[in-house]
Amino acid sequence: MTFAVGMAIAVFLALSFGRDAVLSRVDGTLESLAAAVATDEEVANTPAVIVRPLDEMGDLPPAFLRVASTGGGTVRLDRAFNQSEDWRALTARDDDGEPVLIAVPLDDSEDALELLGEVLWTTVGIILLVVILIGFVAGFFAQRRLVRINRTLDRLAAGDLQVRTGLAAGSDDLGELARQVDKSATELERLVAQTRHLSASIAHDLRTPLARLRAQLEKLPEGQERGAALEEAGRLAETFDTIMRIARIEAGQGNDGFEAVDLGGLLVELQETFGAVIEDSGKRLATATSDAASVHADRRMLIQAMANLIQNALVHGGSDITLFADGRQIGVMDNGPGVAPDKHDEILKPMVRLDAARATEGSGLGLALVRAVADRHGAQLHLSQNNPSGLRVTLKFADL
Repeated sequence: MTFAVGMAIAVFLALSFGRDAVLSRVDGTLESLAAAVATDEEVANTPAVIVRPLDEMGDLPPAFLRVASTGGGTVRLDRAFNQSEDWRALTARDDDGEPVLIAVPLDDSEDALELLGEVLWTTVGIILLVVILIGFVAGFFAQRRLVRINRTLDRLAAGDLQVRTGLAAGSDDLGELARQVDKSATELERLVAQTRHLSASIAHDLRTPLARLRAQLEKLPEGQERGAALEEAGRLAETFDTIMRIARIEAGQGNDGFEAVDLGGLLVELQETFGAVIEDSGKRLATATSDAASVHADRRMLIQAMANLIQNALVHGGSDITLFADGRQIGVMDNGPGVAPDKHDEILKPMVRLDAARATEGSGLGLALVRAVADRHGAQLHLSQNNPSGLRVTLKFADL
């Protein structure tokens, strides 16, 4: 739009300056013609030129008199005079220095200017059409690259660290941006893999000395202190095992082990497995199923994730725990005190425990493992407040 306005202004100025240049050229010619006219020559009107002493202009249209009084200018008549309606008139001096009015028709000059204007406007139209076409094609390909870059960034944000733009590095800004995105993604994947490997290696390396410690504790005489020490060692071993499970889930690639899993049937299996344990703790377990669908998932991972959610509800929730499956969603809710909405993202981080949970057993890895399972399946892990109280944790699988 800006380019089109600029071109229109340029053409308008070119035509204006061109007209001024033509009129200036005509005025110079008129002065030369007037200087060549002798005072004693008999002058008359001709289609090509009008020459009149200033005191002999009575037979000319009034417009010539008005222009002569101002020293010259363009005369535009309502009707043709000597076969022309547009004249250029100038008050000049003849060869004797006497003032005369000399005028010539502008029809040819006007036709030339009109032709020039048509040529310029036609040229501008063609240029604008070509520019718009080039801009559309360039914009189309640029938009395609932008969409690809945005999709790559979205997948990176969703946890897919292997995704790349796949765009060939170019010399333009978008090519440089794509190169930087791919470079950053590669570095991010390396750092995350390094961190995961380090945490898994630490957990693995500590299992051996921990097993030795447990063996030494078991050799101690029976007593309360021995039992407490063995219990603490067991919790440490469980923490390391959880860290390693999370690392293995996050490092998993492909869909090996994935199958069609009926969420309704999975809910029944979980109720049979954990129902007695929950009832023994003095709490109630219920299920709620509504149009439960089948999802392409790893059954063992889902059971592990749901087991962690049930354990969290058992430790931190209220007296009622409900397993639910609705369409392509599955999760756990309770009627306990719940978690403030501004803390939902915080409790999904590994090793994070809120103040209210520090009085109970746990490592802060339960929800971190659930999140790893959700990411592995491309599902969303959503935390919300249960009505009227409690926490609702939902695994939302993507629609097919």
